[in-house]
Amino acid sequence: MPYAANAAAANFLVAILIRQDYIFNMIFRVCQLVPLSAPLRLRRVLAKVYEHGGMHSGCAMAGTMWFILLTVLIVVNFETGRIIHTPLVPIFTVLLLIIFLVMCVFAHPAIRHKFHNSFEFTHRFAGWCSIVVFWVDLVLIADTVRVQNINSPEPLGIALVKLPAFWFLIIMSVHIVLPWLRLRKVAFTAERLSEHAIRLHHKEHMGPYRGIAIAESPLGEWHPFACFPDGDGVNNSIMISHAGDWTRRTIDNPKSHYYVKGVLKTNVLSMASIFNRVLLVTTGTGIGPALSFVAEPSRKGQCQVLWVSSSPEKTFGQPLIDWVYTLNGNAIVWDSKKDGRPDMVALTLRLYKEMNAEAVFVVSNPKLTKKLVYGCESRGVPAYGPIFDS
Repeated sequence: MPYAANAAAANFLVAILIRQDYIFNMIFRVCQLVPLSAPLRLRRVLAKVYEHGGMHSGCAMAGTMWFILLTVLIVVNFETGRIIHTPLVPIFTVLLLIIFLVMCVFAHPAIRHKFHNSFEFTHRFAGWCSIVVFWVDLVLIADTVRVQNINSPEPLGIALVKLPAFWFLIIMSVHIVLPWLRLRKVAFTAERLSEHAIRLHHKEHMGPYRGIAIAESPLGEWHPFACFPDGDGVNNSIMISHAGDWTRRTIDNPKSHYYVKGVLKTNVLSMASIFNRVLLVTTGTGIGPALSFVAEPSRKGQCQVLWVSSSPEKTFGQPLIDWVYTLNGNAIVWDSKKDGRPDMVALTLRLYKEMNAEAVFVVSNPKLTKKLVYGCESRGVPAYGPIFDS
């Protein structure tokens, strides 16, 4: 029985750690250290580091499976009266299993996409509840284990520290609290680009290729965005386009301050820095993350930007278009309103061959990102894009 609890706690520990921003950034940083002279095959493999989300979901599911086994063992032993001496053990164990199963259901990609706010709130508050219930359950399990030694039962504290799950839970609890210790309110200056897009300027200190998650309320919705420099060496920006109720409200009535927690997270485009020649394909506000790459002084490789947007001058303003050309002289700005929607896969493959690129990076909406990445990789072209459900 303790072995199943330890195995469940170990998997949940990895699932939580891999989501910590500073661990996330450290893994990216290590992969970025590979030199441009390294074999291309090695660099293409390392660039896939952003797919680490599979470790989070995989370990969470594995931990749930181990906890199902633990629940079965506890319930059976309680029914037979062999080990469990109090009904509190199966009660809290079943309660905790229900919490885990609810979290797994709402984390399913189909449900998560359709009910994203419900997923976010369930994952957050159910996750906090699970830690509290897990502590109670572990204490009860440790008490059950210690009283099995009828001759000389050891103190509860000694029984607890002998369980690896006890130390795993301590680390999990610390890392769940840690990001909230850096909760702060950051000032943003809004620049309305059009009725469909807004640019929020801020002075939050950041390194290259960083993303920021903002919220109107600490316990409300959190929305991640990629940051890019303003060009003045001080300010940074995020761009928001109309994609739902929250974005519509933000464009129409932006706040002067938003909440930020933890540390700024490294984004996918950071891995473009390990290639000599890169094609950046982006649509709409995806130009923001692309600019964070092309504007980075430490970037050593060559790149070309393909930006496809509907009426980019009207939506984002001529100054932004001019800055794109300033930073990337060979950039292609495609107005889909005027020139029609291009065959994105065919156009990407053509540009990839023309510039003899080593990789393609895509920053777009989930549907087009998946289509482009699949279209390239199925033809042997290495392509990378954000993972939206992992």
